[in-house]
Amino acid sequence: MATITSDELDAHANWLSTGGQEGAMLEKTGMDLSGQDFSGANLSKAHFIGTNFSDAILVGVNFSGADFSGATFTGANLSQVDFTGADLGGVTLDRVNLSEADLSGADLSGATLIDANLSGAKCVGTDLIAANLSGSQREGLDLTDAILRDTQGL
Repeated sequence: MATITSDELDAHANWLSTGGQEGAMLEKTGMDLSGQDFSGANLSKAHFIGTNFSDAILVGVNFSGADFSGATFTGANLSQVDFTGADLGGVTLDRVNLSEADLSGADLSGATLIDANLSGAKCVGTDLIAANLSGSQREGLDLTDAILRDTQGL
């Protein structure tokens, strides 16, 4: 099973802090990272296209501006995650915990969030076109300026 090593995290942190002049952007496209714990990591602007994060523990991770097109997070704990400006188009987020997460400005068009916990989540200006939120918990969910055309389950 694939993982993210401490050397990769250090190189990514260096890449972020130098504006891409040093280090290396984290690229885990198509990897199986299911069941792993990356809580508190800064994985902003990384690429995880088609990556499997099912049942992963990702509490408080900074995923801002990251690309997750076609990724799977089924059953993952994503509470307090920062997904601001992230590309989550077509992503599977069924049965995830997104409580207190910030998805502001993210693209969740066509994503499935069936039976997801969205309590206290922030979706300000989020693109939820054709997303499926059926059965989701939405107490305190902030949908200010969210794009909700053809969104199911609201």
